[in-house]
Amino acid sequence: MYAWSSKPLVRLLLPFIVGILLAIYLPFHWKYSIYFVLLLLTLTGTILIVPKFNFTYKNSWGYGLLITTTFIVTGFQFTILKTQRFSPSHFSKFISDEDLFVYARLNDPVLEKPKSVKVMMEILAIKKGSQWENTSGKAMVTMEKDTLSKQLKYGDEVMMKANFKELPPPQNPGEFNYKRFLAFHNVTQQAYIKRGDWISTQKNGGNFFYVYANKLQRSFLEILKENHLSGDEFAVGAALLLGYVDKLDAGIIQAYASTGALHVLSVSGLHLTIIYIVVFAFLFFLDKIKYGHLVKALLLLLFIWFYAMLTGLSPAVLRSAAMLSFIIIAKATKRNSDIYNTLAASVFLLFLWNPYLIMDVGFQLSYIAVIGIVFLQPKIHSWFNFENHNWIVRKWWELTAVSLAAQLATFPLGLHYFHQFPVYFMLSNYVVIPISFCIMFMGIAVFIFCKVPFLVKSLALLFNFSIWLLNSSIQLIEKLPHSLIQGISITVFETWLIYGIIILFVLYFSKRKASYLFYSLFISLVLCSSLLKEQYKEYHQKLLIVYNVPKTSAIDFISAKTNVLLTDTAFAKDESKLLFHIKHNWWDLGINYSEIISDSIKTNTLFVKNNVIQFYNRQLIIINKKNAIKYSQKLNITPLTVDFIVVSGNPGIKIKDIVKLYRAKEIVFDSSNSLYHIKKWKTECADLKQSYYSVPDSGAFVLNL
Repeated sequence: MYAWSSKPLVRLLLPFIVGILLAIYLPFHWKYSIYFVLLLLTLTGTILIVPKFNFTYKNSWGYGLLITTTFIVTGFQFTILKTQRFSPSHFSKFISDEDLFVYARLNDPVLEKPKSVKVMMEILAIKKGSQWENTSGKAMVTMEKDTLSKQLKYGDEVMMKANFKELPPPQNPGEFNYKRFLAFHNVTQQAYIKRGDWISTQKNGGNFFYVYANKLQRSFLEILKENHLSGDEFAVGAALLLGYVDKLDAGIIQAYASTGALHVLSVSGLHLTIIYIVVFAFLFFLDKIKYGHLVKALLLLLFIWFYAMLTGLSPAVLRSAAMLSFIIIAKATKRNSDIYNTLAASVFLLFLWNPYLIMDVGFQLSYIAVIGIVFLQPKIHSWFNFENHNWIVRKWWELTAVSLAAQLATFPLGLHYFHQFPVYFMLSNYVVIPISFCIMFMGIAVFIFCKVPFLVKSLALLFNFSIWLLNSSIQLIEKLPHSLIQGISITVFETWLIYGIIILFVLYFSKRKASYLFYSLFISLVLCSSLLKEQYKEYHQKLLIVYNVPKTSAIDFISAKTNVLLTDTAFAKDESKLLFHIKHNWWDLGINYSEIISDSIKTNTLFVKNNVIQFYNRQLIIINKKNAIKYSQKLNITPLTVDFIVVSGNPGIKIKDIVKLYRAKEIVFDSSNSLYHIKKWKTECADLKQSYYSVPDSGAFVLNL
């Protein structure tokens, strides 16, 4: 009881989080809600301040219930206020199906793609008739790539002609929900801007600090380029030092992810801790003067937050910067606060800035890793005593304990979000952490001595070699046998069950109470029951899926835990597209054997030859350019009855000619067809009263047999 009562901020944070989650999953806007919140806050404060209203110890639960309710409602209302689409000035309330003239500001630096540039924009005003209406809200804007669009930078203001559309939901089962992801960043609309449909106003209205930080980041990137960093060395060095990830190759990202070292490419606690150590060491002289410790704390805070802003203020950086800030302040004021209270205070601070951070995967992993290290690391470290051994052994065991604690705390979330587990995470941490320290120190030295030619040249060579060594080591670990277990899929419910088992087992080994062991075993049985139920469902599943993959035909035949994917060879070899559009669905369905074909096959459940498909008791016909028939020569035959017709690859046909050959329950237009052709076919189907399904319009076609 004492342990719980000594953490008041944790006790207040929990109901506040409940309120935030309620606002995210059950959002509604009540115009009088702010008055209700103020009433609760006033009532709570009055009872606390006025002695005669104080609750007796016997009835203290009533005041506790009031405080809990107040924080739940406050968290809810605060999140609603931070949800931009509820604002009466949100630009979505002014848009129509027509092109509009828009005045906007870039919220981020542009992300360069092969044929376009993508950026988040703040919509400041929309022209309605002859009048400009001031608006608010953000949109994702894709601009046709040219010399001018590539030169845009954070804070630039533009006028453009745009037709905003709501972001589409996932187009395939199991696919990443980009719409939901952007909604958590208050982005619900998108637009595509052609070359010539926008002009720059030559104004920059960005925040001064952000503008300066972006400018400084670009100058630091130029220093790296001037010192002959290129390729993967430049990409990893820029990511490690500056949080600049635009040049990271998919292959290098996959290598780091497969070995459990991806965190090093995202600026977080490790990087800020190094900055803290370096700056702390440089300011040693302040310890000897009066009030020097306060000046030192102030300078440390300035450096920490400037570096955080320089690297983009990602959720992981925000968490680390907030945590370090509270630790610095506590040391400067000579107050030893509870670490859990410090964590809770940093969370409160970040949620007041943006409550939607709670839905950010990086934020969740970052905080859970820290909690795991704080709670588990001392217990793991106590397993063995290396105090009498040399410095290297002691540091090795400290690193091992920290890595095990962080991994144990985060692996359930990792399984849920990423469906994989890096087997050699300990080995990669032994490599990544010391080399990362060297890279950070040498990178900072390159920036400091960039104007000293003879010195910076040597430092840059060492910096380049260190990054090469890190990349090579990671790629070597990735190639080890069974380095990555993929295809693991667990639900949110199962994730919570695993965390319950971990916590109860830790409590049992710490407190040696049999009840903790009993409860953990009970939850383990619940988890096993859930997994067995899923297995039963997977062994009895029969699915036919026509995926929505741009300019590609992909038809999946799923039987129990095996599947056959019919698609073209180019898509079959594209691992990144397969992973994004299809493989997550395979993992969710428990598929353990997949075969990809582009022609014919015959199994117990599936027959594919030319344009004819038999899957269980369903018959399909595929009509594409390869097997398009001159329908005018076949007018007098009796139509063949089939279940479905899949039209693929823009064949030059008319629906009236198809129905003379085949009588189908439904015609499916897959995503290899152009929208122009599908629009014509849909009109023809409507005239002929023929049922149809357009994959590009409605997402993947899923048939549960």
